[in-house]
Amino acid sequence: MRKILALFFAIFLLATVYAAPEKAPEFTKDVTWIDAGADVPRTIEGYRGHVVLIDFWEYTCINCIRDFVSLKRWYAKYHSYGFDIVGVHYGEFAIAFSVDNLRQAVKRFKLPWPVVADTHGSVWNAYHSDVWPNRFVIDQNGNIVAHVEGETGNRELEDRIRQLLLPAHPEIAKIPVDPPDNTFAASCGVPTEETYVGDWFGSGALGNKQGYHAGVVTDFTIARAPDDGSVMLQGNWSTEHDGVISAGAQGKAELRYHSRSVYAVLSLEKTTSPVRVYIRQDGKPLSKDEGGVDVRFDSKGSYIDVSEPRMYYLVKNTKFSSHLLTLEPQAPGFDLHSFTYGNNCQQNFDQL
Repeated sequence: MRKILALFFAIFLLATVYAAPEKAPEFTKDVTWIDAGADVPRTIEGYRGHVVLIDFWEYTCINCIRDFVSLKRWYAKYHSYGFDIVGVHYGEFAIAFSVDNLRQAVKRFKLPWPVVADTHGSVWNAYHSDVWPNRFVIDQNGNIVAHVEGETGNRELEDRIRQLLLPAHPEIAKIPVDPPDNTFAASCGVPTEETYVGDWFGSGALGNKQGYHAGVVTDFTIARAPDDGSVMLQGNWSTEHDGVISAGAQGKAELRYHSRSVYAVLSLEKTTSPVRVYIRQDGKPLSKDEGGVDVRFDSKGSYIDVSEPRMYYLVKNTKFSSHLLTLEPQAPGFDLHSFTYGNNCQQNFDQL
């Protein structure tokens, strides 16, 4: 059965990558261009003669962030031969619709290509996009000739880019292609699914019996340990669509998960002062071998200081395993949006 499923997936991926050509929709005029010099085309027509990868991404999306390592390699290898990338950013959480937040993210991720802030979703809708990341390859004549959704298919995309560039630049054949990877192989481990903490279209992960009450501060109590992928709150919190917001200094959020690494989308609500959040795993502070790149340590244990709206790197365990993670914000205004995870094969990327 596994071989049959693998064959069907391979056929689907090839059909997706080698899609029938169709004209690429133009960039709309209601977008904002970020880090685009005067010589950067603002239209698909302006890229005629070049091969272009349109990368739909979101700055809090771990799948997009992990994928930058491949995109940066391709850009370094092929840009001088007529290959371009245009990042199109469309937000998931409310914080990601801020152009200022996006500017900071583009700078932090050190993206060498222009980015379009698609705050109204006009380009997103024109391409019928509904997932992050979502990549479209456009040939020298302005046709979409390849399309891959999600954090997969990189080898197939690079092969397609090379095929388009080779006729005019046969020397590209001497450039090594990226080694094949399969970060979703069963041997990598299957982590907990993305955990939306807010009342996210009816699929929020809140496990407390008090449930969601938008716009109301609720005094939560933890009656039992959370199930895997579920979050339990203690203390005063406001539960909104986008996330849950601490309303006191004695609250905590508990998450049961299984994975190698843990990331969280965090921000501040109605406060400009950083909020310190202590982190415990299985009742103890994280060790320095377990802490993500944003974790710091003091006499009380492991913590992060939440000062800007973004994805934070919380945990990097030494092995794939199951744990109880506890976040303890020390002030009101801490906004917890979601948790995402990484398996054993998703660790080698720039954690910026």
